[in-house]
Amino acid sequence: MFFGVKHPLANYAKFYKDPINQRNLIYKENIEKVGVYCWFNNLNSKIYVGSGNPLYNRISDYYQKWYLESKSNLIIVKALKKYAMENFTLFILEYSNHEDLLKCEQKWIDLLKPEYNINPIAGSSKNYKHTEESILKMKSSALGRKHSEEVKNNMSLNRKGENNSFFNKKHSEQAIQLIKGFK
Repeated sequence: MFFGVKHPLANYAKFYKDPINQRNLIYKENIEKVGVYCWFNNLNSKIYVGSGNPLYNRISDYYQKWYLESKSNLIIVKALKKYAMENFTLFILEYSNHEDLLKCEQKWIDLLKPEYNINPIAGSSKNYKHTEESILKMKSSALGRKHSEEVKNNMSLNRKGENNSFFNKKHSEQAIQLIKGFK
């Protein structure tokens, strides 16, 4: 049962009823994992399904002011701004591995038919056709676009330390040689 109703979301791996105050727990439980997540709007029951590799790095974008501003055209971002994150539950639907991630995400998209996803294809904008109006808007908004120093600094700060996906990791000797240009 899911909120008193039999529902496909009842088969989740984990959930966070208060994603704002549970952010540290979300980090600890998902930083090294790959998986599929879902934002569930508690007010209207609408859903967004996404995936991350690593999972927490993808989820953490929704907490960043710069992300919410730069992705304001996304339906889920509009919903998070309109209804506020405290009115959403974050579900971890399934943990996966890198190779099967998009298959898992597609399975959940097919099952849940999320209203906040504009594209029914996991991890891709393939087969999605923008309207002529949206193409013109994207072109005009991209002309001369430059990030302000404040935005650049915020993006940098949000990817430092524990928020960096490479935190506490080291390159293999083989990778170091490739970076240096040796084969």
